[in-house]
Amino acid sequence: MPTILIVRPEAQAAADIAACEAAGWRALPFSPITLEPDTSALLRLNAQFQAAQAVFWVSPGAVGTAAPHIDFSNGRIVQITVGQASRNALEKFCPHPVISPETGNDSEAVLALPVWESLPAGAEVLVIRGHGGRNLLADELRRRGFAVNTAEVYFRRPKPLDWQIFEAEKPQAAYITSAEMVRELFAQAPDRITQVLRTLLYFTHHPRIADALRSAGAQRIELVERLNPHSLVSVAIYLPTGFKPCASRSNE
Repeated sequence: MPTILIVRPEAQAAADIAACEAAGWRALPFSPITLEPDTSALLRLNAQFQAAQAVFWVSPGAVGTAAPHIDFSNGRIVQITVGQASRNALEKFCPHPVISPETGNDSEAVLALPVWESLPAGAEVLVIRGHGGRNLLADELRRRGFAVNTAEVYFRRPKPLDWQIFEAEKPQAAYITSAEMVRELFAQAPDRITQVLRTLLYFTHHPRIADALRSAGAQRIELVERLNPHSLVSVAIYLPTGFKPCASRSNE
C-alpha cells in the first residue's frame, strides 16, 4: 500500500484521507502550517457579513474558521466560493444557494462568473480570508465599481513537522494545496530530507502550486481538479513495486 502525504491544514483533510483510502493508499496528514483564528476579527465578522450584498469565501479554511460565527438567516446575501471544496464546506452552514465556478478554483475563475453582472452597481462585497491573502479579486472588483471590504479571520502559523514519522512511513507521493505550503514544507526539511522530497510524486490542483513545486526541485507533478480515488488509481500503476524514496538512516 503506497503512502501519500496530505499537505494541507488538518481540519480540511478528512475528505482527502477518505479518497486515498478508497483508492488503496495510506494517507498521512503532514501540514507545515496551522490556521490560528483571529478572535477580534471573528467578533466583528457577523456585522460585516450582514452589511454585505455578496460574500466571497477564499478557501475551505476560511469557511471552517468563519462560518460558525455567522447568522445565515438572511438569504438575500449572495454567497460565492472559490471552488467546489469551499462550496461543499459552506453548504454545511448556509441553507441558501452557493455559487462557485464549475471549473477552475482561483480568483480568475471567480471573476469570470456571471454573478457579478447581476449585482447592483456599487454593491458591497465582503471577502473572507486569512491575513495576507491575494488582492487580485478585491482589486479587480474595486476597478469594476464594487465596494469591497475584507475580513481577515485567521493567521497562518508554521507547524513543526515530525521528520522521524516521515522517514518511518517512507511516503511515495504528496497532495499539496497551496504554494505557501510548498515553501514551508521545504523550508522545514532537514538537508537529508530535502532530496527525498524532490523525488515524490506530487498532486496539486493549480498551476501556481505546480510552479512552486518545480522551484523547490520537484520533478513529478500531476495537476488534478481535486484529489479523488480515480486520480490516485490512475497513477498508482506508475509507482515501481517496492518504491521507497526515503533515504535510510544508514545513508545520513
